[in-house]
Amino acid sequence: MRILAITVAVALLAAVPTSADLIITEIMQNPYAVADGDGEWFEIYNSGSSPVDMYDYFIFDISSDDFYVAEHVIVPAHGFVVFARNANIAENGGVAADYEWSDFILANGDDEIYINDNQSQLVDHITYDGGPNWPDPNGASMYYDWGGDNNIGSSWHEEDVYTYGLGDYGTPGYDPRGPSAVDHLTWSSIKVLYR
Repeated sequence: MRILAITVAVALLAAVPTSADLIITEIMQNPYAVADGDGEWFEIYNSGSSPVDMYDYFIFDISSDDFYVAEHVIVPAHGFVVFARNANIAENGGVAADYEWSDFILANGDDEIYINDNQSQLVDHITYDGGPNWPDPNGASMYYDWGGDNNIGSSWHEEDVYTYGLGDYGTPGYDPRGPSAVDHLTWSSIKVLYR
């Protein structure tokens, strides 16, 4: 039944208007400093003027990987959140993750990330090919360059300047090149302020 629901959702993607507020902006599908099972993550940016609560959002690919966001993960206006396969910063290569998923893998070759909101409306999606049209990095994330459609491989580049944690290249939770480079807001940083 779940496979049928995913098949129907994918078939309807062309008919569903997408939200301009949340966009996938960075992906680490093949870390080097730690194993894939610990170090995979992706980042989402909120381009809107209001925070977005991702509680009960559905994240999936077109095969069998999927999860619901089971906590209130707030994406600040003009800010970021990071979803990770392992949220333990001592084990994941140094990523300050906002949410740990289960039952989801980022393939090192071709794969997809689809995000539906809690009303089953498509929010954003990307389909990367592991080369030749998309970057295919090892030990580095691929990042969106803010120059157009984030589901076109030419809008993405391999990170080769900034490192984090144990030395892999990436900027989880911020983007020094992006429109909110001054803000550096993440849900994790906001929670710290109120502890």
